[in-house]
Amino acid sequence: MNTGSLESIIIHKFRGVRDLELKDLGHINLLVGINNSGKTSVLEALSIYCHPLDIKVWLSTARQREQEYRMSRTPSLDALQWLFAHDPLLDREKLKTGTISISGSGSFPVKQMKATYEEIEGMFVSEKRRRLVAGDDQLAESEDEQIGESEDLLEVRKGLDLKVELYTEQLNLFDGEEANIIEDYQLWEHEFFFRASGKKEPSLLTSVVTPASHRSDIGQFRLLSEARFHNFKSDVLDLLRQMDHNISDIEILLSPESVSSRFNIYIQHERLGLAPVSTFGDGVRRLLHIALKLASVRGGIFLIDELESTIHTEALQNSFSWLVKWCKEMDVQLFATTHSLEAVDALLDVTEYESDLVLYRLEPKEMQTRVVRHDWDRLKRLREELGQEVRW
Repeated sequence: MNTGSLESIIIHKFRGVRDLELKDLGHINLLVGINNSGKTSVLEALSIYCHPLDIKVWLSTARQREQEYRMSRTPSLDALQWLFAHDPLLDREKLKTGTISISGSGSFPVKQMKATYEEIEGMFVSEKRRRLVAGDDQLAESEDEQIGESEDLLEVRKGLDLKVELYTEQLNLFDGEEANIIEDYQLWEHEFFFRASGKKEPSLLTSVVTPASHRSDIGQFRLLSEARFHNFKSDVLDLLRQMDHNISDIEILLSPESVSSRFNIYIQHERLGLAPVSTFGDGVRRLLHIALKLASVRGGIFLIDELESTIHTEALQNSFSWLVKWCKEMDVQLFATTHSLEAVDALLDVTEYESDLVLYRLEPKEMQTRVVRHDWDRLKRLREELGQEVRW
């Protein structure tokens, strides 16, 4: 997997975003705008662009917004389809095809990517029939009569033919040039299609933090172990102390009272003693999550949705100072969204011109998403000298 940074990105078609251009990207890139202006979609588009041939990344990106709604999630193929751009005038039932188109410049070899899908249907042997053929006696006894009708033998499933085209030179997607890499995938509902065969390269190292991802233990143990092996644990603790100065250590432990073999992350607290991280507030858990994710993406791209989420305003400046410092130390390019003017001001306070902070305000129009770019110098004058609103 490659490391590197992006210099510019153009999202031609992705979800509801059209022709959104982020020019002259910085080391720290902040996305602001009104609700539904496309801020989160930009982060999702970057994930897809950086991993264009990894179907597992496509699926996780499509489901990111539903992390807290496991019981009522959109079906996988439907969620995947909603990543694509569609004609807004078409009825939902007629959306049988869609397109994603993204181009960029920088050290990443992929300069343009285009993806299209087409809905398909297929006939599959029903699960009931499979079990009978396999000799499931319990099922056979429960049946009043043997399955004989054709509708009991076969079932119709929805599928997608997905085609991904990659261009490793700065070519025009519409000038007739052939793509350098073309991969085709056939995906079916009710199947674990994230295991689909195919290349996963080229790809650019990324890590994603969503507003709810800190509430999941998945991957946290590995991330904490990596931080320990890379001598980054003490710096993680420094960040956590911005929220609670009584935190002295963090470990992966198995409680002696546990009847299972499930390990947990514990925090050593000067006042509370040894306590599981789940007993602490969202602020501590999110900062821990951000720190561990950052440690895993050295030399890559870090994507944070709602940067200020769960962090108390009094802790913003110190927390962001830590984040900016380590993004620079680890050569990580940050893309983050925010709704908060306090977050904008806090980042201004902890950065300098050399830190390369850039703010992009997204303004959705009828035919495209307009972008207003403010570099650090201009942003500082607008906020500190004029007191101007820069979010919308």
